[in-house]
Amino acid sequence: MNLSAQRRRELKFHARQLFFRYRRPCLVAALLLLCVSFLAQFFSAYTGGALFYTFMDVQQLPLDTGLWLAQPEIMENLMSTMGLQGLGNWGGLLLTLRYDPAGMVVVLPLAWRQLLNLVVVNAVVLLVTSPLEFGVLAQLRRVMEGRPQRLHRLFDWYLDLRLTGKALAVQVVLTLWRVVTALVCALPGLLCLVAGTALPNGESLLFLSTVLSVLGMLAAYGCYTLLLPARFLLAASPKLSARQALSQGLALTRGRRMEYCYLNLSFLPWTLVSRFFRGVPDLYVYPYTVLTNYLFLGTVQPQVREG
Repeated sequence: MNLSAQRRRELKFHARQLFFRYRRPCLVAALLLLCVSFLAQFFSAYTGGALFYTFMDVQQLPLDTGLWLAQPEIMENLMSTMGLQGLGNWGGLLLTLRYDPAGMVVVLPLAWRQLLNLVVVNAVVLLVTSPLEFGVLAQLRRVMEGRPQRLHRLFDWYLDLRLTGKALAVQVVLTLWRVVTALVCALPGLLCLVAGTALPNGESLLFLSTVLSVLGMLAAYGCYTLLLPARFLLAASPKLSARQALSQGLALTRGRRMEYCYLNLSFLPWTLVSRFFRGVPDLYVYPYTVLTNYLFLGTVQPQVREG
């Protein structure tokens, strides 16, 4: 079956109908997840669980494009200028991109202590947010079936440690898969960007790097959607193991993966609007996209085997 534009519109129309029919449980679930996500982002940024880059004058930091080993004193001074005092005292790496026509250097500091914080903080964030996200996904599944749950059921994935472990396992696999595919797909654009800034008259390479970067992001998202059904399968069928959810999720869209990818890419304008307004539109966008995904996957959902 080919998922035509008309079919996508039908699925989205049905999802909107479900949202407005059950808008209260949808909005409550989305609001709770949005608030927790905001707190997690603040915690991550405040504790050094995120990477930051900065622009510096070439005379201030006369380094060519490349990857450099930085001693603790240099790294600490640089991190202090970015408001991240205390994270550079172990030293680290500097990823620099020099562009002489503009007289500036783009610097991405990778302090050893910051990288450790990055792993620990994001592990904490996953531990806190994953069970709630699966509780929200389960609620939206019940909405699709016309029988939304009470508010306290959103926290079921915290109360049962087996469910918590499954949610964490699937989220960790999806996160690692997304990071790896994003890095691999970004390489062509990054190489062109480095060459464009290092070579004379490299403007054409800079333009090519932009094109390749956009294509790389689309390709990375396409790869991410390969494993995306696992989240919906596990939320709908909690008795599945994490491995079963991942393997059956891959099998679920076999022969329809491009259709599924196109469906999720069609939400890109909504995603951009949501990012522009700091995630507030997710009160509508998140339930809308999840319900549409469930409707798409629903035709083969009865074939899922619990174990």
